[in-house]
Amino acid sequence: MNGLRAFSLVFLLATSAVACSAPKPEPEIASSATQPGYAQDYPTVVQQIVKDFGRDDDDARTLTSGFSEYPKGLKAPDWSVVGDIHRTANDAGRSHAYVERHREVQGAAAFFLAEQDEIVKKVGGSATYAAKQKGCEVDLSGVVNKSLTDSVGKQLEKRLRERNEAHSIIDRHRTELGKEDAATLEEQADQLSRASYLVHIAMVEEKVRLRALIEEAEQVKKTLDDYIARERASQGKGKEADQKASEARITRAQESKAQIDGSLTQAREMEKKMEERVAAAQKRHADALNALLADVDKRAKDAGQKK
Repeated sequence: MNGLRAFSLVFLLATSAVACSAPKPEPEIASSATQPGYAQDYPTVVQQIVKDFGRDDDDARTLTSGFSEYPKGLKAPDWSVVGDIHRTANDAGRSHAYVERHREVQGAAAFFLAEQDEIVKKVGGSATYAAKQKGCEVDLSGVVNKSLTDSVGKQLEKRLRERNEAHSIIDRHRTELGKEDAATLEEQADQLSRASYLVHIAMVEEKVRLRALIEEAEQVKKTLDDYIARERASQGKGKEADQKASEARITRAQESKAQIDGSLTQAREMEKKMEERVAAAQKRHADALNALLADVDKRAKDAGQKK
């Protein structure tokens, strides 16, 4: 018995040493909860993640509910190729290459949306001025706006598809698929990849991010208290304009702090359900995907196209 206990103790110490010596994931990104700018945006960020999670769950549900209709949208394809495209698109949605490119595209789209008015104003103004120089009195802002929006959207779609191997399969078989079926499969591949991305990546990341934000709450409150105290301490030393600016900063910090508890209540309620909702979304996706693939495989077998 003593020998067994000694062996157990040695084993426990050995495994503990391995666990303790395991390197932490790199890089370690420090919390921004001590930064006043971050703290002031905290309630808005929390609320946005709650909204994003709900929206992504709804979007994934809508996409997966349409999987069963995919075969009906195709005319006369090689069903074995269709099966390859669907499987590959689903796998792509949770792949590193797709996820990284999706983040890039999402960031670019967000930037364009936020700065669209200013960009259109400048580009449209230049185009209008050039037209007037040639004797054409016309405001081209509307045309420029539509052209820019369409062009940016198409280029972002193209960049995302570059990291979706399903589109390579479509390109490889484009002639035999035919123009209409190839175009339909491009849309289906995009939707499958996005649905996979939403349930396996986006919703999980939002769950993790919200938990981290909840843990930062007390530090964020302290950061805002310290920031307000420093602002008050600095008052009386500058000009009137400086005093007004300081009061405005204090007001904003106070308003942000007042919103924290309400945002946290909403976040904690959502956080309780997130694990269950992610699991449900992933199961819903898997069930719909398996049914789709079974349908496509049966069509391939019936047509003598099964590889």
